[in-house]
Amino acid sequence: MHVTEEILRELALLEQSERTVLSVYLDLKRGWDNAEAFIEKEATKLKNALSDEELEYFEASLEFFLEYIAKKKAERFSGPGLTFFADLGAGYAKGVMLTISHKPLLAVDDQALILPLAMELDEYEPVGVIMADASGARIMISAGKLLEDEEDVNVKIHHLSKVGGWSQMRYQRRRDKQVLHFAKEVADSADRLFRKEGVKRILMAGRDRILTSIEAEFPHRWRDAIIDTIRWDLSSPDDEFMRKITPALVKAERDQETMILDRFIGEFRRNGLATAGVENTTTALQLGQVDILLLDMDLDETLSEELTSMAEATSAHVEFIPPIKRELAQFGGVGALLRYKIG
Repeated sequence: MHVTEEILRELALLEQSERTVLSVYLDLKRGWDNAEAFIEKEATKLKNALSDEELEYFEASLEFFLEYIAKKKAERFSGPGLTFFADLGAGYAKGVMLTISHKPLLAVDDQALILPLAMELDEYEPVGVIMADASGARIMISAGKLLEDEEDVNVKIHHLSKVGGWSQMRYQRRRDKQVLHFAKEVADSADRLFRKEGVKRILMAGRDRILTSIEAEFPHRWRDAIIDTIRWDLSSPDDEFMRKITPALVKAERDQETMILDRFIGEFRRNGLATAGVENTTTALQLGQVDILLLDMDLDETLSEELTSMAEATSAHVEFIPPIKRELAQFGGVGALLRYKIG
Protein backbone atom coordinates (compact mmCIF):
# COMPACT_ATOMS: atom_id res chain seq x y z
CA MET A 1 0.00 0.00 0.00
CA HIS A 2 1.35 3.40 -1.02
CA VAL A 3 0.96 6.73 0.75
CA THR A 4 -2.19 8.49 -0.48
CA GLU A 5 -4.18 11.57 0.52
CA GLU A 6 -6.96 9.23 1.67
CA ILE A 7 -4.65 7.46 4.13
CA LEU A 8 -3.37 10.78 5.48
CA ARG A 9 -6.94 11.96 6.04
CA GLU A 10 -7.79 8.75 7.89
CA LEU A 11 -4.76 9.19 10.14
CA ALA A 12 -5.43 12.87 10.78
CA LEU A 13 -8.96 12.08 11.91
CA LEU A 14 -7.66 9.64 14.52
CA GLU A 15 -6.89 12.65 16.68
CA GLN A 16 -10.63 12.96 17.16
CA SER A 17 -10.38 9.83 19.31
CA GLU A 18 -9.48 10.07 22.99
CA ARG A 19 -7.65 6.75 22.84
CA THR A 20 -3.94 6.11 22.63
CA VAL A 21 -2.60 6.11 19.06
CA LEU A 22 0.50 4.11 18.11
CA SER A 23 2.79 5.52 15.39
CA VAL A 24 5.80 3.58 14.10
CA TYR A 25 8.39 4.40 11.43
CA LEU A 26 11.03 1.81 10.56
CA ASP A 27 14.24 2.32 8.59
CA LEU A 28 15.09 -1.02 6.95
CA LYS A 29 18.34 0.01 5.25
CA ARG A 30 20.29 -1.86 7.95
CA GLY A 31 18.04 -4.91 7.84
CA TRP A 32 15.24 -6.45 9.86
CA ASP A 33 17.43 -7.47 12.82
CA ASN A 34 18.39 -3.86 13.46
CA ALA A 35 14.77 -2.73 13.10
CA GLU A 36 13.50 -5.36 15.53
CA ALA A 37 16.17 -4.44 18.08
CA PHE A 38 14.96 -0.83 17.84
CA ILE A 39 11.33 -1.92 18.39
CA GLU A 40 12.21 -3.95 21.48
CA LYS A 41 14.29 -1.14 22.99
CA GLU A 42 11.71 1.61 22.39
CA ALA A 43 8.76 -0.58 23.47
CA THR A 44 10.47 -1.31 26.79
CA LYS A 45 11.07 2.40 27.40
CA LEU A 46 7.45 3.25 26.61
CA LYS A 47 5.98 0.53 28.83
CA ASN A 48 7.75 2.00 31.84
CA ALA A 49 6.22 5.43 31.18
CA LEU A 50 2.56 4.50 30.56
CA SER A 51 -0.41 4.27 32.90
CA ASP A 52 -2.18 0.91 33.30
CA GLU A 53 -4.92 1.89 30.83
CA GLU A 54 -2.43 3.30 28.30
CA LEU A 55 -0.28 0.19 28.69
CA GLU A 56 -3.22 -2.06 27.87
CA TYR A 57 -3.89 -0.18 24.62
CA PHE A 58 -0.20 -0.03 23.76
CA GLU A 59 0.43 -3.76 24.20
CA ALA A 60 -2.62 -4.66 22.12
CA SER A 61 -1.58 -2.21 19.37
CA LEU A 62 1.96 -3.56 19.48
CA GLU A 63 0.66 -7.08 18.84
CA PHE A 64 -1.08 -5.88 15.68
CA PHE A 65 2.14 -4.19 14.61
CA LEU A 66 4.27 -7.28 15.21
CA GLU A 67 1.83 -9.37 13.17
CA TYR A 68 2.11 -6.81 10.35
CA ILE A 69 5.92 -6.86 10.23
CA ALA A 70 5.94 -10.67 10.42
CA LYS A 71 3.80 -10.67 7.27
CA LYS A 72 6.09 -8.18 5.52
CA LYS A 73 9.14 -10.29 6.40
CA ALA A 74 7.43 -13.38 5.01
CA GLU A 75 6.82 -11.44 1.80
CA ARG A 76 10.56 -10.60 1.75
CA PHE A 77 9.88 -6.89 1.90
CA SER A 78 13.23 -5.16 2.39
CA GLY A 79 12.46 -1.48 2.46
CA PRO A 80 13.65 1.14 2.34
CA GLY A 81 11.12 1.60 5.15
CA LEU A 82 7.61 1.19 6.41
CA THR A 83 5.21 2.83 8.82
CA PHE A 84 2.34 1.55 10.93
CA PHE A 85 -0.49 3.18 12.88
CA ALA A 86 -3.02 1.74 15.31
CA ASP A 87 -5.89 3.30 17.23
CA LEU A 88 -7.83 0.47 18.85
CA GLY A 89 -10.46 2.86 20.18
CA ALA A 90 -11.29 3.74 16.59
CA GLY A 91 -10.83 0.15 15.36
CA TYR A 92 -7.98 1.26 13.11
CA ALA A 93 -4.71 -0.50 12.21
CA LYS A 94 -2.82 0.08 8.96
CA GLY A 95 0.70 -0.27 7.59
CA VAL A 96 2.20 1.60 4.62
CA MET A 97 5.34 0.86 2.61
CA LEU A 98 7.69 3.82 2.35
CA THR A 99 9.65 4.85 -0.74
CA ILE A 100 12.37 6.53 1.34
CA SER A 101 13.76 5.80 4.80
CA HIS A 102 12.80 7.99 7.75
CA LYS A 103 14.27 8.44 11.20
CA PRO A 104 13.06 5.42 13.26
CA LEU A 105 10.20 6.20 15.63
CA LEU A 106 7.93 4.25 17.97
CA ALA A 107 5.55 6.49 19.89
CA VAL A 108 2.12 6.74 21.47
CA ASP A 109 0.17 9.98 21.51
CA ASP A 110 -3.38 11.29 21.28
CA GLN A 111 -2.96 11.57 17.51
CA ALA A 112 -1.10 9.86 14.67
CA LEU A 113 2.28 11.42 13.85
CA ILE A 114 1.92 11.94 10.11
CA LEU A 115 4.43 14.66 9.20
CA PRO A 116 7.07 12.30 7.64
CA LEU A 117 4.32 10.57 5.67
CA ALA A 118 2.90 13.86 4.39
CA MET A 119 6.36 15.08 3.35
CA GLU A 120 6.97 11.84 1.47
CA LEU A 121 3.66 12.07 -0.36
CA ASP A 122 4.43 15.66 -1.35
CA GLU A 123 7.88 14.81 -2.71
CA TYR A 124 7.04 11.37 -4.13
CA GLU A 125 3.42 11.54 -5.20
CA PRO A 126 2.36 8.29 -6.88
CA VAL A 127 2.83 8.61 -10.64
CA GLY A 128 0.87 6.43 -13.00
CA VAL A 129 3.10 4.77 -15.61
CA ILE A 130 1.87 3.18 -18.82
CA MET A 131 4.34 1.22 -20.94
CA ALA A 132 2.99 -0.02 -24.25
CA ASP A 133 4.22 -1.30 -27.58
CA ALA A 134 3.18 -4.00 -30.04
CA SER A 135 4.22 -6.73 -27.58
CA GLY A 136 1.81 -5.68 -24.84
CA ALA A 137 1.39 -3.21 -22.01
CA ARG A 138 2.29 -2.70 -18.38
CA ILE A 139 0.37 -0.42 -16.01
CA MET A 140 2.40 0.58 -12.97
CA ILE A 141 2.66 2.96 -10.06
CA SER A 142 5.96 4.76 -9.44
CA ALA A 143 6.72 6.39 -6.09
CA GLY A 144 10.23 7.48 -5.23
CA LYS A 145 12.55 4.69 -6.35
CA LEU A 146 9.81 2.05 -6.36
CA LEU A 147 8.11 0.86 -9.53
CA GLU A 148 5.39 -1.71 -8.97
CA ASP A 149 3.36 -3.64 -11.52
CA GLU A 150 -0.35 -3.93 -10.86
CA GLU A 151 -0.77 -7.59 -11.74
CA ASP A 152 -4.55 -7.52 -11.94
CA VAL A 153 -4.61 -4.96 -14.74
CA ASN A 154 -1.75 -6.15 -16.96
CA VAL A 155 -2.97 -6.56 -20.52
CA LYS A 156 -1.56 -8.08 -23.69
CA ILE A 157 -2.10 -6.81 -27.18
CA HIS A 158 -3.61 -9.23 -29.62
CA HIS A 159 -1.49 -10.74 -32.37
CA LEU A 160 -0.88 -8.04 -34.96
CA SER A 161 1.13 -9.91 -37.59
CA LYS A 162 -0.18 -9.91 -41.13
CA VAL A 163 -1.86 -13.14 -42.14
CA GLY A 164 -0.69 -14.42 -45.53
CA GLY A 165 -3.11 -13.93 -48.42
CA TRP A 166 -4.85 -10.84 -47.03
CA SER A 167 -5.06 -7.66 -49.00
CA GLN A 168 -3.08 -4.77 -47.48
CA MET A 169 -6.29 -2.78 -46.94
CA ARG A 170 -8.08 -5.65 -45.21
CA TYR A 171 -5.05 -6.33 -43.03
CA GLN A 172 -4.76 -2.64 -42.08
CA ARG A 173 -8.45 -2.44 -41.13
CA ARG A 174 -8.12 -5.49 -38.89
CA ARG A 175 -4.92 -4.18 -37.34
CA ASP A 176 -6.45 -0.74 -36.67
CA LYS A 177 -9.43 -2.41 -35.00
CA GLN A 178 -7.15 -4.49 -32.77
CA VAL A 179 -5.05 -1.47 -31.80
CA LEU A 180 -8.22 0.46 -30.92
CA HIS A 181 -9.53 -2.40 -28.78
CA PHE A 182 -6.16 -2.76 -27.07
CA ALA A 183 -5.89 1.00 -26.43
CA LYS A 184 -9.36 1.12 -24.88
CA GLU A 185 -8.61 -1.85 -22.64
CA VAL A 186 -5.38 -0.24 -21.39
CA ALA A 187 -7.00 3.19 -20.91
CA ASP A 188 -9.96 1.75 -18.98
CA SER A 189 -7.71 -0.33 -16.72
CA ALA A 190 -5.40 2.62 -16.08
CA ASP A 191 -8.35 4.90 -15.31
CA ARG A 192 -9.67 2.52 -12.63
CA LEU A 193 -6.25 1.99 -11.06
CA PHE A 194 -5.12 5.63 -11.12
CA ARG A 195 -8.35 6.86 -9.52
CA LYS A 196 -8.04 4.20 -6.82
CA GLU A 197 -4.40 5.11 -6.08
CA GLY A 198 -4.93 8.89 -6.07
CA VAL A 199 -2.66 9.46 -9.08
CA LYS A 200 -2.38 13.05 -10.31
CA ARG A 201 0.45 12.64 -12.84
CA ILE A 202 0.97 10.16 -15.67
CA LEU A 203 4.07 9.21 -17.61
CA MET A 204 3.78 7.36 -20.92
CA ALA A 205 6.53 5.14 -22.32
CA GLY A 206 6.69 2.95 -25.41
CA ARG A 207 5.96 3.40 -29.10
CA ASP A 208 4.36 6.53 -30.50
CA ARG A 209 1.39 5.08 -32.34
CA ILE A 210 0.26 2.80 -29.50
CA LEU A 211 0.67 5.58 -26.92
CA THR A 212 -1.26 8.04 -29.09
CA SER A 213 -4.11 5.54 -29.38
CA ILE A 214 -4.21 5.00 -25.60
CA GLU A 215 -4.14 8.74 -24.91
CA ALA A 216 -7.06 9.24 -27.29
CA GLU A 217 -9.13 6.83 -25.16
CA PHE A 218 -8.38 8.72 -21.92
CA PRO A 219 -10.88 11.06 -20.26
CA HIS A 220 -9.64 14.69 -20.46
CA ARG A 221 -8.52 14.63 -16.80
CA TRP A 222 -5.81 12.08 -17.64
CA ARG A 223 -4.71 13.71 -20.90
CA ASP A 224 -4.01 16.89 -18.94
CA ALA A 225 -2.12 14.89 -16.27
CA ILE A 226 0.54 13.52 -18.67
CA ILE A 227 3.91 15.03 -17.68
CA ASP A 228 6.10 13.30 -20.28
CA THR A 229 6.13 10.72 -23.08
CA ILE A 230 9.31 8.79 -23.79
CA ARG A 231 10.32 6.17 -26.35
CA TRP A 232 10.86 2.84 -24.62
CA ASP A 233 10.97 -0.94 -25.13
CA LEU A 234 9.12 -3.10 -22.64
CA SER A 235 12.00 -5.57 -22.67
CA SER A 236 14.43 -2.99 -21.19
CA PRO A 237 15.35 -3.19 -17.45
CA ASP A 238 13.21 -1.36 -14.90
CA ASP A 239 16.20 0.17 -13.09
CA GLU A 240 17.28 1.77 -16.36
CA PHE A 241 13.74 3.07 -16.82
CA MET A 242 13.72 4.65 -13.35
CA ARG A 243 17.01 6.43 -14.07
CA LYS A 244 15.58 7.76 -17.31
CA ILE A 245 12.32 9.11 -15.85
CA THR A 246 13.67 10.52 -12.55
CA PRO A 247 14.54 13.96 -14.04
CA ALA A 248 10.99 14.30 -15.40
CA LEU A 249 9.47 13.41 -12.02
CA VAL A 250 11.72 15.85 -10.15
CA LYS A 251 10.95 18.61 -12.66
CA ALA A 252 7.20 18.02 -12.30
CA GLU A 253 7.44 18.41 -8.50
CA ARG A 254 9.55 21.58 -8.73
CA ASP A 255 7.18 23.03 -11.33
CA GLN A 256 4.21 22.34 -9.07
CA GLU A 257 5.91 24.06 -6.11
CA THR A 258 6.68 27.12 -8.23
CA MET A 259 3.13 27.27 -9.62
CA ILE A 260 1.52 27.02 -6.17
CA LEU A 261 3.93 29.53 -4.65
CA ASP A 262 3.35 32.03 -7.48
CA ARG A 263 -0.39 31.61 -7.13
CA PHE A 264 -0.17 32.14 -3.35
CA ILE A 265 1.89 35.34 -3.69
CA GLY A 266 -0.47 36.69 -6.35
CA GLU A 267 -3.60 36.00 -4.29
CA PHE A 268 -2.04 37.43 -1.12
CA ARG A 269 -0.91 40.67 -2.80
CA ARG A 270 -4.38 41.41 -4.15
CA ASN A 271 -6.08 40.39 -0.89
CA GLY A 272 -7.63 37.41 -2.63
CA LEU A 273 -7.97 33.75 -1.68
CA ALA A 274 -4.82 33.52 0.45
CA THR A 275 -3.71 34.04 4.02
CA ALA A 276 -0.27 34.00 5.67
CA GLY A 277 1.40 33.59 9.03
CA VAL A 278 0.92 30.96 11.73
CA GLU A 279 -2.02 32.60 13.51
CA ASN A 280 -4.06 33.51 10.44
CA THR A 281 -3.43 30.16 8.78
CA THR A 282 -4.33 28.21 11.93
CA THR A 283 -7.64 30.08 12.14
CA ALA A 284 -8.35 29.36 8.47
CA LEU A 285 -7.61 25.66 9.05
CA GLN A 286 -9.97 25.57 12.02
CA LEU A 287 -12.72 27.08 9.86
CA GLY A 288 -12.10 24.64 6.98
CA GLN A 289 -11.16 27.45 4.58
CA VAL A 290 -7.78 26.06 3.49
CA ASP A 291 -7.46 24.41 0.08
CA ILE A 292 -3.64 24.19 -0.04
CA LEU A 293 -1.41 24.60 3.02
CA LEU A 294 2.13 25.84 2.28
CA LEU A 295 4.84 24.98 4.82
CA ASP A 296 8.55 25.79 4.73
CA MET A 297 10.54 22.56 5.10
CA ASP A 298 12.65 24.29 7.77
CA LEU A 299 9.59 25.05 9.93
CA ASP A 300 9.64 23.81 13.54
CA GLU A 301 8.75 20.10 13.45
CA THR A 302 6.12 20.24 16.21
CA LEU A 303 4.32 23.16 14.57
CA SER A 304 4.57 21.55 11.15
CA GLU A 305 3.05 18.31 12.52
CA GLU A 306 0.16 20.19 14.11
CA LEU A 307 -0.67 22.21 10.98
CA THR A 308 -0.28 19.20 8.69
CA SER A 309 -2.69 17.14 10.81
CA MET A 310 -5.25 19.96 10.78
CA ALA A 311 -4.94 20.28 7.00
CA GLU A 312 -5.34 16.57 6.29
CA ALA A 313 -8.34 16.34 8.63
CA THR A 314 -10.12 18.95 6.49
CA SER A 315 -9.04 17.47 3.11
CA ALA A 316 -6.57 20.28 2.39
CA HIS A 317 -3.50 19.49 0.31
CA VAL A 318 -0.13 20.14 1.97
CA GLU A 319 2.76 21.51 -0.10
CA PHE A 320 6.21 21.59 1.52
CA ILE A 321 8.36 24.38 0.08
CA PRO A 322 12.16 23.85 -0.09
CA PRO A 323 14.27 26.39 1.85
CA ILE A 324 15.86 27.57 -1.39
CA LYS A 325 12.55 29.30 -2.21
CA ARG A 326 12.40 32.11 0.35
CA GLU A 327 9.02 33.68 -0.39
CA LEU A 328 7.40 32.03 2.65
CA ALA A 329 10.13 33.19 5.05
CA GLN A 330 8.58 36.68 5.39
CA PHE A 331 5.40 35.00 6.73
CA GLY A 332 7.10 32.76 9.27
CA GLY A 333 7.22 29.86 6.82
CA VAL A 334 3.43 29.36 6.74
CA GLY A 335 0.74 30.32 4.25
CA ALA A 336 -2.39 28.98 2.60
CA LEU A 337 -4.51 29.18 -0.51
CA LEU A 338 -8.17 29.32 0.48
CA ARG A 339 -11.36 27.72 -0.76
CA TYR A 340 -13.37 30.79 0.20
CA LYS A 341 -13.09 33.96 2.24
CA ILE A 342 -15.04 35.05 5.28
CA GLY A 343 -16.01 38.72 5.22
